[in-house]
Order: sequence, then C-alpha cells, then structure tokens
Amino acid sequence: MDRREFVRRSAAVGAVAALPAWARRATAAALDGPVARLARLLDGAVVVPGGGRYASARLLWDTRFDGLKPRAVAYCANAADVERVVRWALRERIHVVPRSGGHSYAGYSSGHGVVIADVSRLSGVAVSPARATVGAGAKLFSVYSALAQHGVTIPGGSCPTVGIAGLALGGGVGYSSRRFGTTADNLRRLRIVRADGESLVCDATHHADLFWACRGGGGGNFGIVTDLTLATHPVSTVSTYQIEWPWAEAPQALAAWQAFAPHAPDELFSVLDLIATDPATPGARAHITSAGQYFGPESDLSSLLQPLTSTGTPIRVTTRTLDYLDAVVHWAGCRDAASCTEARLTFAAKSDYIAKPLSSTAIATLVSGVTARQGHGRGALYLDAYGGAINRVPRAATAFVHRDALVSIQYTTQWSGSATSSLTWLAGLYAQMRPFVSGFAYQNYIDPQLASWRHAYYGANLPRLQGIKRSVDRHGFFRFAQSIRP
Repeated sequence: MDRREFVRRSAAVGAVAALPAWARRATAAALDGPVARLARLLDGAVVVPGGGRYASARLLWDTRFDGLKPRAVAYCANAADVERVVRWALRERIHVVPRSGGHSYAGYSSGHGVVIADVSRLSGVAVSPARATVGAGAKLFSVYSALAQHGVTIPGGSCPTVGIAGLALGGGVGYSSRRFGTTADNLRRLRIVRADGESLVCDATHHADLFWACRGGGGGNFGIVTDLTLATHPVSTVSTYQIEWPWAEAPQALAAWQAFAPHAPDELFSVLDLIATDPATPGARAHITSAGQYFGPESDLSSLLQPLTSTGTPIRVTTRTLDYLDAVVHWAGCRDAASCTEARLTFAAKSDYIAKPLSSTAIATLVSGVTARQGHGRGALYLDAYGGAINRVPRAATAFVHRDALVSIQYTTQWSGSATSSLTWLAGLYAQMRPFVSGFAYQNYIDPQLASWRHAYYGANLPRLQGIKRSVDRHGFFRFAQSIRP
C-alpha cells in the first residue's frame, strides 16, 4: 500500500472489512508499530508478512536464500522515500539493507528481521550527449535496451537482471570492458543517501572521497545510491566468435588462450569456459569453449583468432556480425530480447584473480577438477581476460584495485536437492588452486566463506576506504557480514 492508500484506510476502518483476506492481513500488520509509521511516511509501497505480495517480494535471485524473512520490504517510489526510510530506521533503531537487483551472492540484500529498502522502482534512463543518468534500480538489460535506442552503451556485465547500482559500485566487468573500462570507471556522478538520511550528489569535485569509494568500494557500504550518471560510448555492430575443442585438448586450449587473450587488442574481450554439464542431460559431456566480442570487422577478428583456431583440432569455430543489442541478448543467454527476464537459480560461486600465467600444474588442476565433476553434477569455471582499458587505470585512482590481473576465474556450481556434493566440489577445487592465484577476489562475486575478504576485495585501497567509512557512517548504520568497518 502507498502512503495515500494507508491514510485513506486508516480513516475508514470499516472499509477494511470489504477488502480481500490477504489485503486485510497486510493492512493489519502495517498498522502495528514501527512498520505502520514507515508506511505513513512513504509514497511507495510497504510489503509485510501476511500480505499477498510478501512471499514474492522477499525473494532474492538465488533460491538458497528463500528462507530469509525480512520484517518488511519498502519499495521506494523516489529518492525522497529512500531518505525517509533511513531517517525512520535511525529513529526506530531498525536495521535497513538496500536492494537493487537482489543478486548478492551471499544474500546480503536481505536478512531475518531487517527492512529492505528496495530501489527497483527507481529505474528510469535519461540519455544526454555522451552521458546517461540511470535510476539505481534499473536492471542491466533495460539499461542496455534504452541506450541502444540512441546508438550508445556503457560497459557492464552480461546477466540481464543484475541491478545497475550494485554492478557499478563493485566494479562491473563484461564484454565491452577491455575497450571502455569497468562500469565504475565510467561513473561520472551519483546521488547517494548517507547514514544520516541526507542525500548527496557526488562527483570528482563534490564529495570526491565518497565518489572515489563508490567506484569499486562495493554496494551497501557507504549509503543507498538512488541514481548514477555514466559516460556512454557510440556502438553499432560488433563481431563475435565461439570456439570449442575436444575435452582431451583442454590443457593446450587453456594454455593458448591465457597466452593470447589478456594481451589482445583492446577491442577484443574474450572468455574461456570449462563446463561440467548436468548428468541428466542426454549425451552429457564436459566442454571447453572460448567466446568473445570484437569492436571491428569479422574478417579482422578471424585473423586475430589464429593463435586459438590453430591450437589443437577445434570441433567448432564460428564468427558472426551482430547488432550491439543482439550481442547483448546473445551473451545474456536469452532466446530474444523479450525472454531476457528474471530467471532464478540455486547457485554458489567463488572467485580468483590470476596475476601471472598459470603453470602446467595449475592448468591440470583446473581441468581435472572439472573432469571429476562431470557425471556428478553441474559445475563450471568462467575465465575472463583482463588487460586493455581495465588495466590502464592506476590501482589507487578508484576503489577498484584489480588493475594488474591477467585473468579472473569464477568457480560456480548449481544443484537441485541436496547441496552437499556441489559445495564440497566447489570448496575443494578452490582450495587446490591456492598456490597458483594472486590472493585477490572480485567483490561483485562476494563470498561469505572468504576469510581474507578485506585484502582480497580491496588490497591497498582498504585503509582509505575505512577512513571514508568513518567520515560518512561512523556508527556502521550500513552493515553486513563483509561490510567495510569504520
């Protein structure tokens, strides 16, 4: 119910009896105590236990967190609503957590007893010359689609339902990043509600320290962002490729890819995937594939890929020229633009950065790990090439410290039923790779089991981030298990 609806119902108690049962329960719950006071404050809706929408409103992207039961979900209709939620929480001494896309790998955008400040209704996209201002709750595919109408884009990830705010605050790496940098590198201004409920506009000259922290310092640490202004880049068509090798050639394919991809021209972003498929799938087998996007003609891409296509005996080599938005749909794994909607998963992941080429022993460890998983469940390793525009930014220029990596690795697993086998495999392979990796991890793949997370996410930038946290949130109003402490 929104604020006007709440006032109307409170003034006409007799009308409640005429409501459907689920609406009567939601109204009764909202009228009780602090949540009732919140509902009176907001232009947006407050969803509470017992209400008909609560069962879906409380859910995050990952089904592992379906057991979380927040006290309420406050759908903020505008930036003023976000300020009201924060000030209300201060008065009532209630823990508030922000939620944009709800994709936190650790479920940190919810929790038992918390009030979720959901900004998904702040989703507008306004395009001006060389820039776009985007509501913090906009989903990534919606942003790409709106920008494509103007022939421009921003560098971002590939998952279509990720919220733009969380992506940008933690860095943001995807198929355009070696050419245009991270999402955070393209951030030019943002509006953020601090722990005292005050809304600030931050850029390179206004609240510059806080602006620096928000370019890679992670979502949920310093406040609730309500909109972001990002640099845009003209795009038209791109060339894409896919290569698959026989699984027996996985070691040499991985070795060839790591020697090539991080050092390729900026225009090419490239990935390598090692996948153990669902054993229930007919003909299930392990796969090793490489794919990528090139800002240039398909003929040039074919020549550029020679170090990969001449390795081993590829099963499949394809190149295509696509409209940029069609490429976005392709990398999202959607059939078409209309199907790029929410798809929930039961999912767990870990991540690493590689700062020097993997040895033959390290490569064998990765390949044998996926081989062992095949036939026992779904698991995958996703390797992304860094370099290019990502690595030309100095480590201290933004809070995103991962500027000397060659490759990132995301270890993932999915399951239905018991999680034991999947999580054991994930932890085991991750542990085996400790001698070969840099000790850093990607904060957007936040990992609740990571003991060294402060160094892994932020490295030498951590002391400055801690100082900024003290200046804007001394008492830790915005907090979660891996939040930066004052």
